[in-house]
Amino acid sequence: MGMTEKIDENDLRIIEMLTKNARISLREIAAVVNLSPSSIRNRMERLVNLGVIKRYTLELDHRKLGYEVQVVVLITSKPGESDSLYRTLSTYTEISKVLRTSGPANFICMAQVKDITRLAKFITNELEKLPLIERIETMFILPYDDGEEDSH
Repeated sequence: MGMTEKIDENDLRIIEMLTKNARISLREIAAVVNLSPSSIRNRMERLVNLGVIKRYTLELDHRKLGYEVQVVVLITSKPGESDSLYRTLSTYTEISKVLRTSGPANFICMAQVKDITRLAKFITNELEKLPLIERIETMFILPYDDGEEDSH
């Protein structure tokens, strides 16, 4: 974003509303921000063009899709291999997010698999065989009680 492009309070309110619900209608935003729906659309397009809004996305409940095991995988690459490893990790369907980090691990990955057997196979048959990896640590993501009845 250039120094001449200003993000004002209305833009911030639009961003806040979209962050809470990316499917909110232009009319609903317009009612809160006190602008016309066409003005909201224009502002949203400008925010996209500026790179402030990178994409509209959704949040999945992987467990409801049958992916019972969700893990955070900390991965340390061999020296000089982080670019190649990032590209490789991004190709696995089990991995939904790859974050490049500083510190002891080069990457934090979010991964989902059907069950513990599939996790073991993914780690031993896939990740551990990558020559770019020096160290792997996994942490299970525990479900929390969100007030809904367990469907199992």
